[in-house]
Amino acid sequence: RLPVVGGDSIVHYELLTPMDTIFGKIALSNNMNNIGPSSTPSSNDGSVGYIRLTRFSRASTAGYINAISKLEEAGAQSFIIDVRNNYGGIIQEAMLSASTLLRDPHMVLCYTMNSRGGFTPHDVEEYIVDSRFPGYLLSSEDRKVTRNQVAREKPDMFEEDGIMWVPPSSFASLHEQKLKRGLHPPTTIPVMNAQVVSDTSSSSPSLRFLPISESDTIQQRQRQAQKKIVILVNEGTASSAEFFASALRDNGRIVALVGAKTYGKGLIQHTFPMPDGGGLRLTVAEYLTPTLKHVTKVGNARYDRDTGELVGGGIRPDVYCPSNQGIPKNIGSDICVGMALDVLDDAGET
Repeated sequence: RLPVVGGDSIVHYELLTPMDTIFGKIALSNNMNNIGPSSTPSSNDGSVGYIRLTRFSRASTAGYINAISKLEEAGAQSFIIDVRNNYGGIIQEAMLSASTLLRDPHMVLCYTMNSRGGFTPHDVEEYIVDSRFPGYLLSSEDRKVTRNQVAREKPDMFEEDGIMWVPPSSFASLHEQKLKRGLHPPTTIPVMNAQVVSDTSSSSPSLRFLPISESDTIQQRQRQAQKKIVILVNEGTASSAEFFASALRDNGRIVALVGAKTYGKGLIQHTFPMPDGGGLRLTVAEYLTPTLKHVTKVGNARYDRDTGELVGGGIRPDVYCPSNQGIPKNIGSDICVGMALDVLDDAGET
């Protein structure tokens, strides 16, 4: 098959199959030796779209939308979004990208907590009104379905002379948010929660998935229409990239986070110049995840009772993959990409 590769230094995309990775090549070699060439799988089966975002900006948002379009045209059935070594960038662009993957316009993407303890929710609805919002992506549902829901609920938002949207104010409690704005903070973490089963004899971990029961048939249909996603993270994933990952994981949109614990940077700081040429950096607010968790390290240092590791800031992955190998230019030799493909493959079997 002809390779599907594109993008630039900000957004890179590529169409993969399990056979493109180091694990797949080993498995294929074993099959060829044991059974013969007839066992070779079709190169079109299980195509996965790989998108790497090195930062969040207006250019990255445009590149991300273009990458999804190109990969879906090429037949991608599931996706890996790689934000390893993504230092962040513009938080609004990160949330705009995340909002394209969430079905419910009232899902909370993140919170801003001010110095007085009040916190402001930022939901999908806030970004639907952006003229660059491409619609609901990576689902077999119509791209306009989320915008149409908002139009039904709040027809006055969409006037002939433009979109009339009122930004949220700071709230003192989750109860007040539900009453005044109808927000839906997440009540569960991933829909399919990956657990690693230790196996030192294998180069790849054995994965087990625990499905969360859904009584609502409408939500079941919506989830079944979604293409599966895995997000890759590491110690270099910081700031806006961390909130992009948490917005999707906390709302149950992804199969799993794969990689290493993220950097841990969620503070909003203003820098004031000083007469001697230095500067005073003052923390004025903090971003919180949809489940109201800090990303920045807060409080005294403590150690995990199971692993003995220092517990600081950052987001812990669902499936650990060490990052000491770096990020190879050849995606096929990237162990963490191979693990992400295994996670997607196991999720498809449940």
